[in-house]
Amino acid sequence: MNSIRELFSTRRPIDRPIEKVIDYYAVEGKKLKAEIDEYEVTDHIEASFQRFLELFSDGVQGRGSGDCAAWVSGFYGSGKSSFTKYLGLALDDERIIDGRKFSELLGERLQSQSGRAMLATLVGQRPTAVVMLDLATEQFSTDAAAPVANVLYWKVLQRFGYSREKKLCWLELELDKRGLRDKFEALYQKKFDSPWADIHNDEMIGVANAAQIVPEVLPKEFPTPESFSELASDKVETVQDVGRKMIDIVREKSGKENVLFLVDEAGQYVAPRSNLILNLDGLARSLKEIGGGRVWIVCTGQQTLTEIVEKAALNSAELNKLKDRFPISIELEAQDIKEITYRRLLSKSEAGDKALREKLAAHGQALITHTPSCQHDVRRS
Repeated sequence: MNSIRELFSTRRPIDRPIEKVIDYYAVEGKKLKAEIDEYEVTDHIEASFQRFLELFSDGVQGRGSGDCAAWVSGFYGSGKSSFTKYLGLALDDERIIDGRKFSELLGERLQSQSGRAMLATLVGQRPTAVVMLDLATEQFSTDAAAPVANVLYWKVLQRFGYSREKKLCWLELELDKRGLRDKFEALYQKKFDSPWADIHNDEMIGVANAAQIVPEVLPKEFPTPESFSELASDKVETVQDVGRKMIDIVREKSGKENVLFLVDEAGQYVAPRSNLILNLDGLARSLKEIGGGRVWIVCTGQQTLTEIVEKAALNSAELNKLKDRFPISIELEAQDIKEITYRRLLSKSEAGDKALREKLAAHGQALITHTPSCQHDVRRS
């Protein structure tokens, strides 16, 4: 060995950049490929994957317990965001990286043949539509304490390309419902000589231009441009209404009956506010009742729901209800952090491992004697 670099694994350069925090929405091919190449699956993490996949598979086939809400917990850095992100991307059979399904790339990181087979079978036989929401980054700018159901519903709309402007989003939903979307967009293209998609997020020009087309498509409801421009809606919807609309949209747009909602940082978002706790509780209950075991929600939090309840000075009664609503608990252990870090940063090449062991055999005892605080690390290396 002529350099320290030669000691380490040739699979990953030791001076490569490593992302400190997992971005839920970083799904561009090259970056996502680099992420999954870095992913280390410990025995405990693999067991957690297999447990969830078994429960999910049973649930969508109608032979499970009926529980379809899971809570993934773990200390900061334990991998709960990467666990749920890669789980969701793997179950989405349309996620392709360099010509390969993401499930194949995740499968290569699993240690057991049974785990790889289980994942491949589930993806192949039980197509699933996946919607991912990171509450840490997608809170409403106008309401940082908006109910989870509302934020998730808005994420569903964005996932399938609906307008970010509330009135135009409603219009697109209504046009889709009546089968008039193509007619509207053709009329828009003819009148303005540009695609509707170019302007449909503009709250000023989009609404003004749409108002000129709507009377031709929905003449009974909007006989004049002004009747659409001045439209205001204060409709009150229940959590169950929102849940049903989300499921209907996802199923219609994706063509898949099985649905998985992933909500990152839910624990930190809802714990301080009883109204948010009750809303998440109602959402999980509604998805279970409406989905019939084929619609799942998975949330993450730095603590288990039991720990949150025990430490909560307020809202403990509401949190207890939430704990019962998420009966599937997946706890990522703190000890995984050390093992993952060791694998990613200190894995040796075959030649490097051999050379290092020879050095330790010759000089290891002296090293241990003179550095007693490093005894454990030396022996492990």
